[in-house]
Amino acid sequence: MRGKKYQHWEALSADSPTDYQSLSATITGNRQFVSVDKLHYGDHGLDKAITSIRQAIVDNKRIALYADYDVDGTMSCTSWIWFLRAIGYHNFTHYIPCRFKEGYGVNLDAIKYLIDECRAQLIITMDTGITANIEAAYCAEHGVEFICTDHHLIRAENMPDCIILNPKQHPDVRYQELCGAGITFVLLRALARKFAVAPQIWTDIMALTGMATICDMVPLNGVNHKLAKLGISALTRSQRPILRELVASIRKDHNIDESDVGFSLGPRINAVGRLDHADAIIEAFTNDNPASLISYMDRCNLQRKDIQRQIVEQARQIARQEKNPALLFIGGDFHPGVLGVAASRLADEFWCPTFLYNEDKLCRGSARAIANFDLSSAMSAVGHLFNKFGGHRAAGGFSFERDRAKEIKASLSDYAETIRAQTPDIWQSRISYDCHLRHELCSLALLDKLDEMKPFGLGFSEPKFVISGKVVDTKFYNDRLSNQPAHTAVTLTMHDNQPMRIMFFNEVHHELKDITDASFIVTAQKNRFRNVTSLSFIGKDFAIDC
Repeated sequence: MRGKKYQHWEALSADSPTDYQSLSATITGNRQFVSVDKLHYGDHGLDKAITSIRQAIVDNKRIALYADYDVDGTMSCTSWIWFLRAIGYHNFTHYIPCRFKEGYGVNLDAIKYLIDECRAQLIITMDTGITANIEAAYCAEHGVEFICTDHHLIRAENMPDCIILNPKQHPDVRYQELCGAGITFVLLRALARKFAVAPQIWTDIMALTGMATICDMVPLNGVNHKLAKLGISALTRSQRPILRELVASIRKDHNIDESDVGFSLGPRINAVGRLDHADAIIEAFTNDNPASLISYMDRCNLQRKDIQRQIVEQARQIARQEKNPALLFIGGDFHPGVLGVAASRLADEFWCPTFLYNEDKLCRGSARAIANFDLSSAMSAVGHLFNKFGGHRAAGGFSFERDRAKEIKASLSDYAETIRAQTPDIWQSRISYDCHLRHELCSLALLDKLDEMKPFGLGFSEPKFVISGKVVDTKFYNDRLSNQPAHTAVTLTMHDNQPMRIMFFNEVHHELKDITDASFIVTAQKNRFRNVTSLSFIGKDFAIDC
């Protein structure tokens, strides 16, 4: 079936479950999900790192913590600081690169600063460093040990000659998808065997690990699903003022879940690093100064949304001038801190891999893929043209000299056209759904069952269903600022004539006023109004039944 927005509706299962137990089995089966009862990373790759770090602590060496500026990096760095303080160790410093001046990854000037100015004797990276071969070599030349903890793709030609702890090297594929904070958690737990640590510290660090696992969008396989679930639970139990105030700032009248972390807390934390310097996050988390941080995060996030809207609109106008592109490569006077989010929006809208960059002497940008297009392979194919690049299948970052823009665009486009000639279906927009949802399962009990399965995310996506019925009412709700129609509310009756409400947020579909029978792809959520909880559906697409 073809919908309004997506060319293909793909059923993950032909089943039409008759009860909630079979519905749950269908959902987990569609994702080939295998739960993990107990996490056990083992000692793979840990021994050398633990031995080195423990000896540095015993010898009171100056330790420098070098972390990326996103949620994963800042939560990893915070975990380290909380742990070191918990064992009474204070001879350390931390370093977060500036997104605008230094860009992504470990850079040599920062390493020189840590060695020359901060007197670092051991440097530990978090969520970065797997391509820092030059920087690691510089450390070795100056007698400074360099330990890389990272989770990004390993490229043998750029691999640093140092102690490396990367889950991609783990023999069990379930553990290969840990995020940076995940591998930090593993390392700290192992290191704690050598030191006395109060149990409460693990609740706090587990909360950070769960937040990073959700926000970094690593696949929620059995291992990461367990980490995310434990992390959300820890976040609600932690007594740390910073975490308690963050939870309270969401202003929810129910328990928080992964959507609160992924769409409220995470973007607000990231907004600081996108518009300013992420060191403000570290300072607030490690000094327990929540009030000023939360206010600042909110201001940054509002500003981020406005900048993002402007970038998307400008890039959209450029993209519309291209005819059936296999790939978008667009530069402009764009704020470099918001390009990833904007690229994601455009990739979904135009259904092609999207590269956005800020035009400068040294251009910096972000890229987002579409399903089944390997972004890391695309960038590797033209890697000699970039100054720097990195990422994974779905997302990446890059930098290049401005005079190479046309050559890079042509080379990337040629690569994408070759892939499109081989597998044209990748460029046809599609949305998948779990199954048809029977009307007798449309009740609050459905939400209880889905709550048991949470958290949802990449690789363990929020269930989507098809429901069909008669459209009996369509209303439009205005945007508060513009006072123009912005949202569509559809009332549908199914076989038992029970009304079901479907909301399309930020979408206006006038054609729904003139039809009778339609099918909808929806997700289910709780609606709370005046202390009454009800089931509501969020529309993702619709098809008019003929």
